[in-house]
Amino acid sequence: MIGAMGSGKTTMALKIAQEKGALFQSLDGTIKSFNEPIGDLNGYERLMPRALDLMYSKALAALKSGQSVVFDIGRWPWLMELANEVDAKIELYHFIISAEERWRRVQKRNQEKPENVYHFTMYKDEFDAQNPDRQLPSPMPGLKVIKIAE
Repeated sequence: MIGAMGSGKTTMALKIAQEKGALFQSLDGTIKSFNEPIGDLNGYERLMPRALDLMYSKALAALKSGQSVVFDIGRWPWLMELANEVDAKIELYHFIISAEERWRRVQKRNQEKPENVYHFTMYKDEFDAQNPDRQLPSPMPGLKVIKIAE
């Protein structure tokens, strides 16, 4: 899943994982599983490398056993390395959602604090500072890009 915060990546990833019987790998959920306090975006980003390493190893084991894996994040070089290691194909969902709609979703998440999603309140200045433009990889064999728009 490639898209800015609040674009629907986790919702779509969960749906696909359930439909396909795939292993669902969530950055938010993995970070939450560390059970460490996260007061702001910097605290969250501090735990990202550790979470990505753990997610990679779980995904690699699943793929080697023949199980599909669905991620709610789209870190391209990281995904490509994983796919190459087991000769897997990649479906990349690219979300194109307006900033207004994404901010509405983030505000709702701030209020509801759903389990396994963001453990801190995202403020508007932090939201605005995020780069919503995600670089898509160049076309190549074994890669399918699916666009999701409002």
